[in-house]
Amino acid sequence: MEVQFYFNYSDTRVINKNIELGETITGELRQAISIMSPVIRFESNSVLRYNYAYIPDLQRYYAIEEISVTYDGLYDVAFSVDVLMSFRGHILQLPAIVDKQSESRNGDEYIDDGSLIADNVMFTTVYNFPVGFNDTPEIILITAG
Repeated sequence: MEVQFYFNYSDTRVINKNIELGETITGELRQAISIMSPVIRFESNSVLRYNYAYIPDLQRYYAIEEISVTYDGLYDVAFSVDVLMSFRGHILQLPAIVDKQSESRNGDEYIDDGSLIADNVMFTTVYNFPVGFNDTPEIILITAG
């Protein structure tokens, strides 16, 4: 079974991942495999360089979960399906009403989804100076920050 190996630079929660094609390596099935989490055996140690793959026969993208080395130099690679990347075309075509934003670093702080809580707390501290700063009887010092 042919597997196209990639290096993935994106977070797992991103739909369109930033991937760089590495190489295509042919592997061997040891037994019947799961489409969601297949394990494929390879003779090449090149599989150690990658963290992502596409299996054309299964028509899905996969994250590499674990690589095991056998005593005779074979590599068993355990994959986990990346549903977001595999079905991104269908997902992006869905009409959606977004009720919540993602984290603040990815969201838009000007869209109020009701989850942002802001506090405005006033702290007042009074320091008494027995003689003041100079000859004037009253001094008011206001700082903000």
